[in-house]
Amino acid sequence: MFDPSSIRAFRAVSWRFDEATGVATFEYALAADAHEWTFTEQVSFAPAVLTPPRRAVVDRLLKHLFVACGISYFKAAAPPVVRIEQGCFTDAEIAFHRLVIEKGLGEYCFHNEIELLHPRFDFQPALSAPEPIRGLGLDRGPLIPVGGGKDSCVTVEAWRSDAPTLITVNRYPVIQDVIDASALPDLLVRRTIDPRLFELNGVGALNGHVPITSIVSLCVLVAAVIRGHGQVVMSNERSASEGNVVYRGAEINHQWSKSAEFEAGLQSVLAAMTPEVTWNSYLRPWSELAIVDRFVRTGARYLDVFSSCNAAFRLDPTRRTTRWCGTCPKCQFVFLALATALDRAAVERIFGADLFTTSPVKGFEALLGLADWKPFECVGESGECRVALRIVAEREDWSSHPVVVALVGAVRARHLWPSSEEVEAIYAPA
Repeated sequence: MFDPSSIRAFRAVSWRFDEATGVATFEYALAADAHEWTFTEQVSFAPAVLTPPRRAVVDRLLKHLFVACGISYFKAAAPPVVRIEQGCFTDAEIAFHRLVIEKGLGEYCFHNEIELLHPRFDFQPALSAPEPIRGLGLDRGPLIPVGGGKDSCVTVEAWRSDAPTLITVNRYPVIQDVIDASALPDLLVRRTIDPRLFELNGVGALNGHVPITSIVSLCVLVAAVIRGHGQVVMSNERSASEGNVVYRGAEINHQWSKSAEFEAGLQSVLAAMTPEVTWNSYLRPWSELAIVDRFVRTGARYLDVFSSCNAAFRLDPTRRTTRWCGTCPKCQFVFLALATALDRAAVERIFGADLFTTSPVKGFEALLGLADWKPFECVGESGECRVALRIVAEREDWSSHPVVVALVGAVRARHLWPSSEEVEAIYAPA
C-alpha cells in the first residue's frame, strides 16, 4: 500500500526538450524517508528547428509546464514541500505556481477532507528578472484550443475570418467531430501521464481534480511558439470565476484555472517572457446564456456533433458515451441553457430525451442554487441558471411542463426568482 503521510517532499527533478522529435520529457519523484516513487511524463509537440529567440521562449514556457504537469503527481500525497530542482525562478513566478496549487487544488482538498494546501517551495532563485525576448517572427494566425463544447465553437466562428488554427491536448472522437465540422486546420499535442501514477491511485494515493486548464494553456503556448503563432485565444467565460462552496474559510472553485484570477496570473508570467505572444479568453465578458445565444445563431454546423459531457471524454473507451450521458450536471446545464434559445423539439433531439423528465431533479435544484453547493462541474452561475429557468418557463412549449413548474415554485419559495433587470443583465457583456 502507498501511504501518503510518509511522503516528505515532491521533487520536480528535471526536464529536457528534443527539437528533432518535438518531445518534452519531465522527471518527478515523491520522496519518503527511505524510498522514492519516480515518474516520467512526456508531452509531444511538433518537431522543429527553432531560432534562438523562439527556443529561449520555448524553454521558459517549458520550465513552467514542468511545474504545472507535476501537480498530477504531487497530489498523490500532497506533501508539505515542493522542490524544483531544475531552472531558476523569480519570486513572481513561484507566487504564480503557489497560487495554482492553493486555489487549483481546493476541490481536491474538499473531496479528500484534508487541510487546504500551503506547501513550501524550494527552488533556485533567479538573481534578477530576465529580459523579455523579442524577434520571434510569429506570423501565423490565432491558435484556438478546442474542447468539443459550445464555448470553443463560438470562439472559432467569431475568429473564422482571421484564419485560425485549432489545437487540442490529446483528442477524443467528439473533439475530432467538432474539428471536422469546422473545416479548419488543426494541431495535436499529446500528453502522456506515467501509468505508475494510476497504479498508486489503486493502492492508497490521494486523487482528485487538478487545475487542468493551467496545463492545457501552457501546452498550447509552447505549441504556438514552435509553430509560429503569436496569439492564443481561449474560450473561458465569466461564470468560470464563480465558486462552488466555502470550505475551511476559503471559496472552492472547480473552474479556478479557467477563472479571471488565473488568466491574470498567467498573462503576467507570459508578459515577463515576451511581448510578442498573447493569451486571453475571447468569451471572458460573456455569461453562459449569452454564449448559448451566439452558439445557436452562429454554430449551426456543430449542433449535431458538439458535447460538453465528461462521459464523452473518459479515458476508458468502453465507458465513453458518444455525446451525452443525460444525467450529469453538465448535461442538465446545457439542456437548460439550450432550452432558452431553441424550441423544445430541437433540444430534445440533441439530447435524445427530455432531461427534465429523465434525469435527477436534484441536479437541476443544485444548478439553481437550492442545494448546499453548486455542482463541481463546468456549469453556469446559479443566478444565470435561475434566469434560464425564467426564460424557459415563459416559453409556450415548456410553460406547463410539471418539472419546470415545480422548479419555478421551489425558486420562488426561496425568494430567488430573477427580475427582468437580472434577465437583461445576463445578456450584456461585463
